[in-house]
Amino acid sequence: MNFIESKNTAGAGLRWLERYELFLQSAFINPEKIRHCNNQAFHKLNLRCIYFNDWVIAFSIFENFILIEAILHKSRISD
Repeated sequence: MNFIESKNTAGAGLRWLERYELFLQSAFINPEKIRHCNNQAFHKLNLRCIYFNDWVIAFSIFENFILIEAILHKSRISD
C-alpha cells in the first residue's frame, strides 16, 4: 500500500485494498467454476486465474482454503 499511497492521493492505498478484497470475496464464492489459466506455465501447475483490472491472480483450490500463488501485471505474462 505504501507504493500506491506514494503515487496517489492520501487514502488511495486503503481504497484500492477495499476494492481488491471485495473483488476476491465475490470471485471466490464458487472458485471451482473458474477456468484454469490460459498461460501455459500456470496451466501446467493446475492454477486457475481471475483478472482484477490489469492484474492476473493465479490460485489453487484446496479442501479448506484457496491459496493465491501469484499476482502479476498482465503485461508481464503472455497467454
